Amino acid sequence: MGAKAEFSAGPDDTVVDQAIHWLMRLQSGQASPSDWQAFRDWREARADHAVAWERLQGIQARFTELPAQPTRTVLENARKDVTRRRAMRTLGVVLGGGVVLWLVRAQAPADSLLASYGTGVGEQLRVALDDGSMLVLGSSTRADVRFDANERRILLRQGRVMATTGADADVAQSRPFFIETGHGRVRALGTRFCVSLGADGSEVQVFEDAVRIRPAAGTATRTLEAGQRAWFDAQGVHDAGPLEADADAWADGLLVAREMKLSDLVAELAPYRRGRLACDADVAELRISGVFSLTDTDRTLSLVEKTLPVRVATATRYWVTLKARAPR
Repeated sequence: MGAKAEFSAGPDDTVVDQAIHWLMRLQSGQASPSDWQAFRDWREARADHAVAWERLQGIQARFTELPAQPTRTVLENARKDVTRRRAMRTLGVVLGGGVVLWLVRAQAPADSLLASYGTGVGEQLRVALDDGSMLVLGSSTRADVRFDANERRILLRQGRVMATTGADADVAQSRPFFIETGHGRVRALGTRFCVSLGADGSEVQVFEDAVRIRPAAGTATRTLEAGQRAWFDAQGVHDAGPLEADADAWADGLLVAREMKLSDLVAELAPYRRGRLACDADVAELRISGVFSLTDTDRTLSLVEKTLPVRVATATRYWVTLKARAPR
C-alpha cells in the first residue's frame, strides 16, 4: 500500500518530484536569479504545481518563508553559500527537536594538524579545515583529522562524514586527501563525497568528481564517479545500486523520501533519536514520499502517523514503535 506524505490527493508523482527538486534547489544557497524566475514560472504554470508547492511547504514548515523575489541580500548570501538557516545553525541555535549544527574552524599549521571531533545523538558538526576542506559529521559520529607533510587523512571511527575537499594551496605541493575506516581507504580526486561506517562494511557516495577506493586487505582499487555509490569491506568493493537524488540532504538536516519503505525511513531517523525506534513487520513495506525533518523527529513521526495507516506506540520516551492503526 503506497502513500504520499501530504500528497495523498491531487498532484501526481511527477509533480511531487518537481516540487521536491525546487525546494532543494532554492534552499541550497546556490540558486541564481534565473533559478528563481524558472521556479515562479513552474509554480504558476499549472494549478497542481501550486498545490504541490503549498503542501510541500507545509511538510517543511521549519523553513523560513521563501521571499517573493530574490533581494540583493538573498543573492549575496547565495553566492557565499550561507542561507539564514545555515547562519542560525552556525551560531549553534537549536532547531526543532534539539538537533544542533556547530561550525568549528580547525586552526593549525597547514602541514600539521592532529584533532578529534565527535557528535552526540541528533547533533551535526561542520569543521572548516585550513587546507580549504569542509567536513560535515552526522549524528553520533567520531572522526580524527591527521594532516602531515605527506597526506591529509580523516580517520572515521563511527558514523558518517561528508567531505568537500579543498585546494591545499598553502603548501608547496598538494597532498592527497583520504577518508579511512577499518575497511580501507577512500582517496578524493577533487570531489565532494560521503563515507558511512557500518559493522560489516563502509559505504561511499560520490556527489562531485570522483574517488578511488582501496580495501584494507587488497591491492586492487576501484574508481567511483559522481552519481555513483558502493560499499567495501577489507576484501573488496561491492556494488550498492544507483545513488539516489538528494542523498546528501542529511547534511542540511533533511530526509528526502521517494516511495521509501517505512522500514527504511525508520532506519534513517533512528540515529537522530535516543533509545529504540522501530516499526512492526506488517507496516514495514508501506511507502511514503516527501521531505522530512531530521532535526525534529517527533514532528516527522507525527506526520507519518497522519499520512499512513500507522500509529506511534510509545512504551517510554526511549522506546517507540510504529504499529498498524486499528480500523475505525
